[in-house]
Amino acid sequence: MRLNYLDFFGLQEDPFQTSPSTKYFYNSREHQECLARILLTLELNNGLFIAIGDAGTGKTTLASLVMRDLLQDDNTILALIRQPRARSEFAFLQKLNDAFGVNVEGTGKLSTLILENSLFNFVQEKGLQEGKRLVLIVDEAQEMTPTQLLRIRELLNLETEDRKLINMIFFGQLEFLSKIRTKRFKNLRQRVAMSYMLNPLNLGDTGELIRHRLGVAGSDGNGIVYTRDAIRVIHEESKGLPRDICKLCAATLLSAFTSRANVIDEDIVRVEAESMPIR
Repeated sequence: MRLNYLDFFGLQEDPFQTSPSTKYFYNSREHQECLARILLTLELNNGLFIAIGDAGTGKTTLASLVMRDLLQDDNTILALIRQPRARSEFAFLQKLNDAFGVNVEGTGKLSTLILENSLFNFVQEKGLQEGKRLVLIVDEAQEMTPTQLLRIRELLNLETEDRKLINMIFFGQLEFLSKIRTKRFKNLRQRVAMSYMLNPLNLGDTGELIRHRLGVAGSDGNGIVYTRDAIRVIHEESKGLPRDICKLCAATLLSAFTSRANVIDEDIVRVEAESMPIR
């Protein structure tokens, strides 16, 4: 059935998969602006950048794009933590050391102090003595505990007169913003070089995202057509969130295939939106 489904619409792949994919990423003006600010922060070695956005706005895919660029730079040491939640301070420090590939030295049982010293020594050796650019990318930053954020602040204190020894890019949902705005994290806020709020897509970008993903999947524009009213309803129902746009589009494609229709109109979209209680 899957092969017939793709053939019917003249597609080579599923255009509306929701897993993070740089291949299918639609680079809206919102995402372009955020990416430009991230790269500027890294170029200037300014420390911490925070990108805030609702679930489904494309933060994880942006993180993958930044990683793809940084992996091409031999002078950059990159660490990624996709799920920062940890059972303890010890476990969090282990995550940080593992992410950077730090060879933790010590005799006997590891302790929080040994892990902390190993990480700090690594940052100073690579960043100061060897002149490397260290970058830590954290996705789902809203899951970080107050203790973890205090550890992050301590790492950001490692600097020379003109640059930070470690740069960090945090991607978090709206609750992360509320967390770091509290009085307790005033010192951490002072170390934020730049930040950006990723807003949902507007109506125009919603249509462009749909056309972009269909094109990447192999459509020549004739096998499947979304009417202007269909795109308007998709935007309304998804509230401009890329992930929800894709979910709704996937449902409308399946509906159109079942009825052997090549044109997806407003009625098909409304029927599918009403039949999707969980999005």
